[in-house]
Amino acid sequence: MSATTPNSMHITSTSFGQAVDAKSLAREAPVANKSLTCNQIIHKFHDDPSLNCIAVLDGDMRIIGILRSLNILRRGTEGFFHELIGRRSCTEIMDPDPLVFDASASLFAMSKAVAELDDRHLIDGFFVTENGNYLGAGRMTDLIKAVTEHQITVARYANPLTLLPGNVPIDQHIQGCLSARRKFVVCYFDLDNFKPFNDVYGYSAGDEVIQLAARSLTNVRDDADDFLGHVGGDDFVAVFTSDDWETRVQRALRNFDQEVTGHFWKVHIDAGGLITNNRQGVEVFHNLVSLSAGIVRIAPGDFELPSEISTRLVEAKKQAKKSLGSTYFVDRRIARGT
Repeated sequence: MSATTPNSMHITSTSFGQAVDAKSLAREAPVANKSLTCNQIIHKFHDDPSLNCIAVLDGDMRIIGILRSLNILRRGTEGFFHELIGRRSCTEIMDPDPLVFDASASLFAMSKAVAELDDRHLIDGFFVTENGNYLGAGRMTDLIKAVTEHQITVARYANPLTLLPGNVPIDQHIQGCLSARRKFVVCYFDLDNFKPFNDVYGYSAGDEVIQLAARSLTNVRDDADDFLGHVGGDDFVAVFTSDDWETRVQRALRNFDQEVTGHFWKVHIDAGGLITNNRQGVEVFHNLVSLSAGIVRIAPGDFELPSEISTRLVEAKKQAKKSLGSTYFVDRRIARGT
């Protein structure tokens, strides 16, 4: 789990719906280097009973291992330990595989990694690096508290139909990305010809199509790198930090088109759409329901507030809806660094 080992659990994802990341949970903590002996480490743990573990750093401030108090103090009671090993480098008794997160690691990424830990190592906490260099140590209790607070926020504002985060978590997530000056992509999805479908098939069928859109988008996101929210009605917002965001968007639209036909009667599938009467009683033909997206690519410094992005998203979505079928339009006016 160290950033310096082949089996590294060094996570660099950025998305769980809010601004809390590994850097915000990092605290100052004692560290060691390979010049310290095993005996000196034992004295450190004896002098500070509240100290559970210590990160071992190399000359470049990179984490190379972890020293655990329970293990070290137990070893110190072994016969001839001080005579045989006590004067050797503490690297002799360190574990080279600590849990290390990049400063930008998200709550989701951190909680997922912790869930996979051996129970014996939960007391360790975790270490945080920035640009590969040691930044500080984090406590599991702080991580659990942050995750719990986020879950409460998401549950409070979740859309009842899809259980996806609503407007407040969406804005919080986008603001977090802006404040962290990250490069990301925001997509505003909605359904085309949805009202005529609702008028003919009823609201229950309409809810099923909205849920289909939610599944199509959920199934293509990277849980560690991407975020999906449900604004309301048939509107969704996705925030991608994964590099292959465009492929994911294309796959979501394709999957939606493949499955939405199952929600239409054969007569409408054969006709390629359905007919309703407008307010003047004139028959109007509507194509089958499709999914469109307006997309804005964002580089650090492009915007300061989520509300500034919304205007561009609406404009991009209008452009997408000018084309028939499920499609997307990318606003390329702010493509610096993307």
